[in-house]
Amino acid sequence: MNRLRFLHIPKTAGTTFTNILHRQYPANRRFGLTANIAENQNRFAALTEEERSHIALFTGHAPITTGLNEADSATIITFLRDPVSRVKSFCQHVYAGKSPHLLKQFPPENFSLDEFLDSGGHELTNVQTKMLINTGNCSSPKLINSMSPADARDLALDNLYKKVAHFGLQEYFDESLIIFSSALNWKMPVYFTRNTKKSAHRLEFEQRHLDKIAELNAIDLEVFTHAKETFLNLRNSAEFDEDKLKRFRRINNKLVGNLVRIREYFQ
Repeated sequence: MNRLRFLHIPKTAGTTFTNILHRQYPANRRFGLTANIAENQNRFAALTEEERSHIALFTGHAPITTGLNEADSATIITFLRDPVSRVKSFCQHVYAGKSPHLLKQFPPENFSLDEFLDSGGHELTNVQTKMLINTGNCSSPKLINSMSPADARDLALDNLYKKVAHFGLQEYFDESLIIFSSALNWKMPVYFTRNTKKSAHRLEFEQRHLDKIAELNAIDLEVFTHAKETFLNLRNSAEFDEDKLKRFRRINNKLVGNLVRIREYFQ
């Protein structure tokens, strides 16, 4: 089995997709990456030679270059998402108190969306571009700030098209699964959407918030626009298996419906 790496960009349906990956690869064949290069290298080196040889899947929030040769030489796949939607989801995540490192500064009980967007947090700005060009920390602005916006965009796209073997879009999740499964010869598992938000606890985004997010993510928006055009060209080509998509959706919807009814019965 060839080694695979899922470059998990935060808030791009990665939790749902990781769950799908875990059905393809047993636990003893998986290795979780972090943004800490030394930690990855030390944990991997601590495995026995036999354990290292069995690792077939790398996942986790780590940028395009992890510093771990086995992961960096693996076949890389990833998901992108509309940058404004991605940051809105991240804001919701922080508002719900799910980012421990931000709890003290932005506690849910008196969370201010305006203050958060004005905070200068690196996780709010061009994260997809940074993860496609960085080494080490996912959201570090060091490299992107040393480049012009055009150069950062071009490097991100160059890495996306040359270093990433296949990419999907969160907005076209099922279509992305078909592309991945066809390219990697996967069986298609049933899936549930993970990390869904309760409508009663949703943040309200006004136009000024959306404008601010777009301003903070101008490079990401250019990268996404280009990537989306490339993805849709593949999606609409004769190469894409439309019948497989229809079969998958029919089977997945039926299985999910049955599982939901079973859960409700026993509640």
